[in-house]
Amino acid sequence: MGSSSMQGEIMRNAQRLVKSKGDNALEYACKMSDRMQELGDENYYVFWEKISKQVELLIYANEE
Repeated sequence: MGSSSMQGEIMRNAQRLVKSKGDNALEYACKMSDRMQELGDENYYVFWEKISKQVELLIYANEE
């Protein structure tokens, strides 16, 4: 998967998460990231870390 398609996937997932979880989206994404790290799944850990960062940006942008 190319870098731009991965970024698109991260953005889509972050938007979906914000839409479905609202104010709890960031907490959920961080918990998923932590869980993947606990499981030793480096790929999904990185994936959820990126989603967490994107969710944070989306929430911040919506507050302005």
